[in-house]
Amino acid sequence: MSSPWQHGYIRDGIMVHFHHGNHSDPYKPIGNDSLDVACKGCFVRFDTTACVRSGLMTLFVTVTGLLCAAKLCRLHQKNQRTVHQYIIFYTALVECVLCAIHWIYAKYTQIEFGLQYLKLIQFLVVCHVYCCLAARVTRKEQLSSRVVGPLFVLAFIYFTVITVMGMLDARSSWVDCREPEWILLSSMEFVLVQLFLVSGIYITKKLNKISTQAETRREQKRDLWGLIGVFELSATITLIYDINMLIWADEDNGCSGVFLHSQWFYSLIYALLELLKFMLPIWTMMCVFHPVEPASTDFDSSWAEDGTYTSVFSPQRGNRYRRLQNPTSSPAALHSSRSFPVLPPIHEEETSPLPSV
Repeated sequence: MSSPWQHGYIRDGIMVHFHHGNHSDPYKPIGNDSLDVACKGCFVRFDTTACVRSGLMTLFVTVTGLLCAAKLCRLHQKNQRTVHQYIIFYTALVECVLCAIHWIYAKYTQIEFGLQYLKLIQFLVVCHVYCCLAARVTRKEQLSSRVVGPLFVLAFIYFTVITVMGMLDARSSWVDCREPEWILLSSMEFVLVQLFLVSGIYITKKLNKISTQAETRREQKRDLWGLIGVFELSATITLIYDINMLIWADEDNGCSGVFLHSQWFYSLIYALLELLKFMLPIWTMMCVFHPVEPASTDFDSSWAEDGTYTSVFSPQRGNRYRRLQNPTSSPAALHSSRSFPVLPPIHEEETSPLPSV
């Protein structure tokens, strides 16, 4: 019969378990549930502070999920012809459901990887559209098919592979913040956001050269830079958090040790991180992207030709945002409603407003 001292020791009245297996020092503690602030909640290892935090965060994400469901209903009612908004808001709805489950009950590392993956899918869709638009603005459409498209396919494969690796290699909450997959995901997201930023600069320069109403141009740039700013903030905060956790967390004190095993400190940082990381991008996309009326005239509905969207920041004024036309274009095309930004070939003397971006 083995002695209990072979499995751990008592410290401050708490049983601390030893590492086993091939660890270099078998007498270093593997951590325990009493100290680990990340594993506390309402239903498992109850803690009042953790439960209040989880309850408030779940309330936020539940309301967000209902708004995503309402948005999807409107998209189906309007018979939206493109898939981009469907991808964004269906993945956002699934993300909200998983967030609610993860925050209030099932604190599994695999779910956290799944949430990060869904967020990255939404970002790839938005970033891809605007990068292709920037290629058209600069009259380098070949970049869209030869560079931008393959680049985002590779990014999608990269995110998928790293996420699956993270799920398969997931460990307990005591040391899960030290998984290298977190850095691999957040660093690549940060790089792609910079590509989004460069695209925004090119689009803004072209907007400034177009003769259109100042208010319209200001609203278009506000929507574009609102998206860029939110994704930049989300990616930067996520990367900084992952780097700090990798540096400061160790096997002895675990991820909980970075927060001094303080539930108040951890709850404040964790709640702020999760809301900025997952919820803020969804809230922004719900404000920027809206369903539009089906076009009254027939036109090519491929994604590269699917133009404008309307913004919640400005009042609806009928066919306010119209596609930029050449002088020889059909007048009926001016009334085509679109769901994502587009730029046909541009002439500097044209005065029709750019599609909203």
